[in-house]
Amino acid sequence: MLARFVIKYDRQVHRFLELSLGSLTWALLSSPIWLGVLYPPAIVYLLTFFTVYWSFMAFRHTLGMYAGYRHYMREMKTNWLDECNKLDFAELPDKPTLPPDLSSLRHVFLIPVYSEPEGVLRDTLGSLFNQTFPTEQVALVFAVEEKYSQVVVENIYKIIGESGKKFYKVMHYVHPSGIPGEAIGAAAANRTWGARHAVDELRNSGENLRNYIFSTIDADHVLNEQYIARLTHLYLTTDNRDYHYFSTAVHLFNNNLWRVPAMMRIEANAVTLGSLSDWSVSNREFKDTFSSYSSSLQTLIDADFWDVTLGVDDTIFYWRAFFARNGNFDGVPHYIPYSADAVEGKNFVDSHIRLYRQLLRWGWGAIDFPLSVKEFLKNDKIATTKKIKWVIKHIEKRVILINIVFLITFGFGMVTLVNPYVKQSNFAYSLPNLMSIILTITLIFLIPGTYFRHKFTKPIPKNWSLWRRFLVLLEGPLIILNLLTFSFFPWIEAQTRMMFGKKLKDLYHTPKVR
Repeated sequence: MLARFVIKYDRQVHRFLELSLGSLTWALLSSPIWLGVLYPPAIVYLLTFFTVYWSFMAFRHTLGMYAGYRHYMREMKTNWLDECNKLDFAELPDKPTLPPDLSSLRHVFLIPVYSEPEGVLRDTLGSLFNQTFPTEQVALVFAVEEKYSQVVVENIYKIIGESGKKFYKVMHYVHPSGIPGEAIGAAAANRTWGARHAVDELRNSGENLRNYIFSTIDADHVLNEQYIARLTHLYLTTDNRDYHYFSTAVHLFNNNLWRVPAMMRIEANAVTLGSLSDWSVSNREFKDTFSSYSSSLQTLIDADFWDVTLGVDDTIFYWRAFFARNGNFDGVPHYIPYSADAVEGKNFVDSHIRLYRQLLRWGWGAIDFPLSVKEFLKNDKIATTKKIKWVIKHIEKRVILINIVFLITFGFGMVTLVNPYVKQSNFAYSLPNLMSIILTITLIFLIPGTYFRHKFTKPIPKNWSLWRRFLVLLEGPLIILNLLTFSFFPWIEAQTRMMFGKKLKDLYHTPKVR
């Protein structure tokens, strides 16, 4: 009955869910004001809880970084091609989805390209040339946007040159602009165009698609030389491989990290250490896809690729596969990295503008909330407990974690602004001191964060002056400033736009600089 109701009133239900996420965010954000007037004890207890919860998250993050770094060091020391060659296919799990042997296995890498300059493409393709896994078993698919296609395609084949013969196949498809119904500027439409055509070409040439591992990377991703070998070993040794996606836990930004302003480095390092920690201590059952990921090619086909009408592609792939598998779909991590470009502009100011616009686009990923919850209501094959846990995860990720630092920092001041008498109450008298003590203790966790950050980044350029090197050490405390600005305002703006039914029409493509 509920499913029929949702199907019948699909647009109204979707609109209600769009409203609900933004409403929750603004209700929490303004809670010091309205609770400060209506019932002050509640906001005092809420702020106390958030302070303790934030400290717990900092402790958990530290444990995750430590565990993730150990995984990283162990995997980087392993020769994964040797491990692949040692595999006995007769003993591997889920035999119906296996190729006959290692030499029959194929990779297909989908790389969407917009206007990336030759230098960016050269670094990415160079990393693919240098893989320890045989490139003769790797097919490259370039999905190229029409606007810059002539120059981009020329650059691709200029870089590949004679080395193209070393790959199993090299294909490119130009995605026409202006196709009705497609979101303008979104990579989802370009990826889908390239992937569909590649699948058709492989199928028409008599290929066994069951032998293919599918991966998508961005045009600026420079893969560690063991990336494909490690992915191959992980894929072959994982049971029920059609019900998983595969992803590195180590997303680096070493391509240009020391060229960009401090806030760009802070944001990039936050992604690196946040992902590393999260994969190491979180339940992988409740993690969606990000940036670079892999699956069986059959899973991509069953998920019907990406949703070309939306301005988001990474997380939406997860949800399409999740529902195609009736909720039985999750991620499996490895710890061999790739390196991408941190946001970089023409100058200091332009870099910050570009960072904000990129994070606004990421914040627009909140559209996965109404999409997923609506499907939860329609699909009765998914366990109710899993649905509830995912809704809680959505709220934690999209509402609580975005607002928590703002509330801890300014919440008590907002309460006393609307209700000065709160200061005189017994239950609130010691709150500022308590919060100050807890948060001061939490600052200790900046030390391991700084330590692990330097373990993953390239060394500081030798030509940097002593004072400039010293300022890098101060970037740790600037994380708080980042949490109150770039990790706050773009996400609030995106949810507010969605709440008022204003689509993000400018799906900003972050330019790459060389």
